[in-house]
Amino acid sequence: MSTLKMQVGESLSADFEEQTWTLEMQEDFSISAGEFAVIPKEKFDRLIIALRGITSSMAVHPDCTRGSEFVDMVSRSRKALAEVL
Repeated sequence: MSTLKMQVGESLSADFEEQTWTLEMQEDFSISAGEFAVIPKEKFDRLIIALRGITSSMAVHPDCTRGSEFVDMVSRSRKALAEVL
């Protein structure tokens, strides 16, 4: 199963009785079954900025040495960023 990257669209309308949601996508997009987190783009952007900042700080920390928890966390956060961006 391939991982979907972040996709940005604008909500045009929704009908809760019909359980439909109309989005206009900025670029070509992929659709997949499953559960998704739909959040405002501004909140997503702030989350990515925070994760990048934390990752950068941890990567240059003096305790970020081979085998340390810092290295593991930097690796995990970089992998998570690569999966969604």
